[in-house]
Amino acid sequence: MSRLQGERVFPGGNGACDSIIRIELITHFHRHPGMECTPERMAEAIGRDRLRVEAQLKKLVQLRILQERARGKEVYYRYLPPVSVSFRKREEKDATRANDAAMGMS
Repeated sequence: MSRLQGERVFPGGNGACDSIIRIELITHFHRHPGMECTPERMAEAIGRDRLRVEAQLKKLVQLRILQERARGKEVYYRYLPPVSVSFRKREEKDATRANDAAMGMS
């Protein structure tokens, strides 16, 4: 899959440039904890094409490195600090139990 940007075509795959953009994004968010940013502002901050940055932000959301939040018409991204796998599993169990209790299934 490719995207047309101006007169250039960008591959939609996981090339070396995409990996570099992901590293730059993670580094930027790590250096600015608590920051929430739109794809446009992130592209400006790291000096990259907005469409490529947006695609990599979405990839980082899939990898649970970033969180995506919609506010009105804008989409914001923020860094999710790493947590242990056991903590995530415990958190998911607690959420499931709370949901079951709320639905009267306990």
